[in-house]
Amino acid sequence: MVDLRGISEDVPFDWAAADRLASQLRSAADACESQIARRTSMAARAAQEWRGVYARQFGTRMDICTGDARRLATAMRTAANQVDELSRLAREEQDRREKARAWQRRQEEEESLLDKIGDFVFGEDDLPPIPDPVTPPRFTIAAPAAATRQ
Repeated sequence: MVDLRGISEDVPFDWAAADRLASQLRSAADACESQIARRTSMAARAAQEWRGVYARQFGTRMDICTGDARRLATAMRTAANQVDELSRLAREEQDRREKARAWQRRQEEEESLLDKIGDFVFGEDDLPPIPDPVTPPRFTIAAPAAATRQ
């Protein structure tokens, strides 16, 4: 008999929450990026009348701010894609378990004595149509870019 331990429970995963999280991450990334153009425009207007050392420092800080906003938006989109991938893999595992349960029910409902004798003598020929368990992904995180702050 095939070992089907672990199929009796559903995958403990909240697909709706995962969808909401991915959507909120993408929305936050969009909001973060939308601020770049607006703030750059405001900074350019302010810099027209600003001179000296503080004007240069302000420009440098604006560059840092813009770069940080872009990196943050990229990181949020990457996280959203990873949540989507985890959701897809959880769904595949749930489907695998449901197929295994259905196969197990069919095997248990087999009532013919001749079928049982045949299985005993010749072995079971109806192997479960269940793929291997889903292998969890390994996500890597890029090292943060170090930038000087003043």
